Amino acid sequence: MSSHVLTFSELSPDASRVVHVHASPTSDDDLPADAVLVRFLAFPINPQDLMAIAGRYPVKPIHRHAPSGQPIPGNDGVAIVERVGTSVTSLRPGDRVIPKRHGLGTWRKHAVLCAATDLLRVLPTVDPVAASLLKMGAAPAYLMLEDLRPLRPGDWVVMNAGRGVIPQFVAQFARLRGGRSVSVVRGGGRDGFDAVAEKLRESGTADVVVSEEALEERGADAHPELAAAVAQNRIVLALDAVFGRSGERLAGLLAPDGTFVNYGSLGGADGVLRVSQETLFWKQIRFRNFRLSHQLGLRSVEAQESLLTWFGDLFVQGRLRTPDVERVAWSEDSEVLERRVKDALTVAVERAVGAKKQVFVLDE
Repeated sequence: MSSHVLTFSELSPDASRVVHVHASPTSDDDLPADAVLVRFLAFPINPQDLMAIAGRYPVKPIHRHAPSGQPIPGNDGVAIVERVGTSVTSLRPGDRVIPKRHGLGTWRKHAVLCAATDLLRVLPTVDPVAASLLKMGAAPAYLMLEDLRPLRPGDWVVMNAGRGVIPQFVAQFARLRGGRSVSVVRGGGRDGFDAVAEKLRESGTADVVVSEEALEERGADAHPELAAAVAQNRIVLALDAVFGRSGERLAGLLAPDGTFVNYGSLGGADGVLRVSQETLFWKQIRFRNFRLSHQLGLRSVEAQESLLTWFGDLFVQGRLRTPDVERVAWSEDSEVLERRVKDALTVAVERAVGAKKQVFVLDE
């Protein structure tokens, strides 16, 4: 049996140039006693993946493609267990699993992984695309609201990169807590701002939507509901995925004793966030950073699986919706797959206004 695997041949900020498709035979030999053979159902292209390919992410890929020796990228995804080693008792064939740690190399059809150290079980009833976004989409969104500044009914959260997967999850978790959200997005791209805002609101993945340009020009007056929330000191949490000037604008909307959290640097790793005396001294805003590995590490494996099970229940109940993403079909034809991979990586690297997260969907 043969399947495909994606690797990168060298470090580069242009992943579309260095990521390649390889055929990789899947052996029917016995597995190591503590291992499982999994088949991936879906995996996303995340900013952390692109940073790893560029050599700017601290966690390096653990696995390499044996014939070429090239590293296999990918930190997130969902897979189904096909076979288990003789000593594995925590998993069985048919179980759905996601990575427990970074660097496992999810950009492939099949993988042999350690059951105990590498994988967490998730509900089999969750759509594969939704399941592939649980760890690095739903989990950080929930944990920022739970651990860094718990939202109470009536509280507001403001966030940039509003079309991203994490902000779309944040808006939903905030609503489940009785809170509301303001999603800041860049322009409108080819769809136009009004169409983007309406789609986010109708899908339940945003409450109030404002453009980055309007916020820069008019501040809180960019939207009447935003102005009212600021006037009433309701915005207690700002979530920044961009840094720089975009982050500064979020900080300026916070109520006294509010919390500013940075969890990304889409604006560039060399960005600078300026803090005013009013923000730091008079309003006493707390500035924090979020690292998913740290927050998950505070929880046992059982607690992490319980959290993922709850997320799955919310999806099944219709209380949590899959964010708007671009589903890219996998192919068993190497040339077709190579084209699709390069196209998807180009979209992910360029981050054009209106571009969606690229998620590969493999045949079930």
